[in-house]
Amino acid sequence: MKPIVLLGLVLAAKHSSALHLPVQRVQTRGTSGSTPMSKSSGGTSLENLENNSYVANFTIGEYCTLFAFSCCCGFTLALDTGSSDLWFAPGHNDAAFADAKIVESRLHLNLSYGTESVDGYVAQLPSLSFAGFNIANQSYLSVAKQDALFQNLEKRLPHFQGLAGLGFDTLSDINVAVVEATNKTWERSLVSNIFLADPSTPNHIAFFLNRDSNLNNTDTGYFDIGTYAPGYEAVANEQKHEVYPGFDNGVLQWNMLITGLKINGQDRKLKSGVKVDKAYGLTNIPPADSISVLFDTGTSAAKIPPEAYKTLYESTGGVPIDGTSYYAVPCLAEATVECTFGNQTVFIHPLDLTRVETDSFGGQNFTYCISEYKAGRWEGDSDAIFGDAFVRNIYAVYNYGDFFKTESGFKIGSPFIQFLPLTNATATSADFKKSRAQALASLPPEIDVKTINNPHPKPASNSLSGNSGSGSVNH
Repeated sequence: MKPIVLLGLVLAAKHSSALHLPVQRVQTRGTSGSTPMSKSSGGTSLENLENNSYVANFTIGEYCTLFAFSCCCGFTLALDTGSSDLWFAPGHNDAAFADAKIVESRLHLNLSYGTESVDGYVAQLPSLSFAGFNIANQSYLSVAKQDALFQNLEKRLPHFQGLAGLGFDTLSDINVAVVEATNKTWERSLVSNIFLADPSTPNHIAFFLNRDSNLNNTDTGYFDIGTYAPGYEAVANEQKHEVYPGFDNGVLQWNMLITGLKINGQDRKLKSGVKVDKAYGLTNIPPADSISVLFDTGTSAAKIPPEAYKTLYESTGGVPIDGTSYYAVPCLAEATVECTFGNQTVFIHPLDLTRVETDSFGGQNFTYCISEYKAGRWEGDSDAIFGDAFVRNIYAVYNYGDFFKTESGFKIGSPFIQFLPLTNATATSADFKKSRAQALASLPPEIDVKTINNPHPKPASNSLSGNSGSGSVNH
């Protein structure tokens, strides 16, 4: 997870060795070597928190799981493939942690997520229920302190109550801390515990994200554990894209090499910014004419190289908004973006490139559209980040490969990604025009983006927005 904009899922058990879990949008990331686990049917609810965070239900304690109590031991946690650790925000159903234990008092950690962080101690839960799985001795961070950004997020979105990372053990700060302090590997990520305790479950998870009626945000879809969504089984026959490991000690993130990028039909030159840094074990750089992209369901947007970002939004008449990292773009402006991975090409739906906002400018309400993709630069072994704004255009399968020494992410495991492209470039153009026009019809007048940085901006001459007024508009 890079930004704290997260994917949420409705979860329901399907059968004993694999789970197919429907997703629905709601308006508005013991100390022994083994982890016993049993499975039961059931699921969790999904809630979309102002289209920023998507959360799934977790239950602490066998008693609560058995009797389906959630009033005092249930939590809604954001799911995130871009990180690997589990934590709960303090102040929610604290009594549920009565049986949790701090295994090592010296294991104090600060988990950082870009500009946000949480601070606390490594602990273990005797029982945790998630998506029909009951897991014993699941490690997590017992949070003692959060920064202001997380605190404000929880006040604004009360159902954001923590984070469940679905990444590799090698990316887990908790796992690293345990190994360094105790020379043991009793801490493992949530996904590792699920797969290791039931070897009959295939080692993959999969995501299908649809859109709502105006195609701007996730509507319905599926999250799968060990199986595929009905109608998408053909993904098993698609190319296996090996996860790109920049570091010599194994895979840390779900990185893949993108070998082609076209904007409005024009090829963009791809040049990686990843540099060898032997002090940190970063020894593998992407081949010529390719860049490394992190597939991160923990962010709603996407980050692409700055040059491509500038070309994309200026080609649609976009204007940089002063004091921000966004472009204001005419709401009906349309661009085509194609991403190539090996022998597969993915078209991006135009509605995934911009989003509609409303606000007050100089005392007048206006509608405007801003860039959904952002400018990104090299971080670690990633040149770019593809979040939900990209993943909506594919059915994506994350395969963890074979575990080595009971942990995921080691080089010998050979994790890979498979996907089915879902977006038809021709059909989506019509979808875009119709859906965006419908969305604008009930909103204040659209701003003339050329005047957005003026003290008193003007409405666009061809605005399809239908309302006007003064004062502030909540959004």
